[in-house]
Amino acid sequence: FLKRRRSIWLRIIRFIVIIHLCFWGIVAFFSLLYNFVNPPVTPLMLQRYLVRGYPLHKRYYVPLEQIPERTQNMLIAIEDGNFYKHFGFEWKMVKEAYQRNKKAGKIRFGASTISNQLARTIFLTTNRSYLRKYLEIQATVIMEICMSKKRMLELYFNYVEWGKGIYGIETASRYYYGKSCSSLSRNQEMKLISILTNPVRYTPQTYYKSPSARQRYNLLQRYF
Repeated sequence: FLKRRRSIWLRIIRFIVIIHLCFWGIVAFFSLLYNFVNPPVTPLMLQRYLVRGYPLHKRYYVPLEQIPERTQNMLIAIEDGNFYKHFGFEWKMVKEAYQRNKKAGKIRFGASTISNQLARTIFLTTNRSYLRKYLEIQATVIMEICMSKKRMLELYFNYVEWGKGIYGIETASRYYYGKSCSSLSRNQEMKLISILTNPVRYTPQTYYKSPSARQRYNLLQRYF
């Protein structure tokens, strides 16, 4: 009986290890590939299209060097001030978010860095669960090893969700303002970045209806 029980546990452990190795291998392979190739589609796009029925607007890709430095600085300041310094995580924020979620009894608060957000954008989904967060942590570590910070920031700007079926800052700029992100005014830049807190519900024209987006806009206005 003991031998049989031990055999079962060994099989379970072996299965878990194999699953992890497969996941790590897939993420590592595509992280290396995405240094040179832009992802044609992401799990988030498929989820939004197949599950929620969001349209897929025509996408425009823009290299990082064509995104104004002010826009880059605004995004980093509001989303992840230590992006270029950390290795994917802000542990103090993670601890605070964990305590707040524990108190709330469910996952309501996040402590996601730009790296974390990119990991779930191109490899996972936005569904809130501890399993997704667990996989997101692993994907983030692998990405940090395999990609440069500038490449990660470029992919973030081009694949993050900016509305229903709207992915990337260039797509958002053309959709909301009819021009390239390199031609946006300071006010337009601030509004676009402000709605990243909830881009499905709010637009640059309705950002003021969201307390968090309004707060982000005011902070950007103060420092930029």
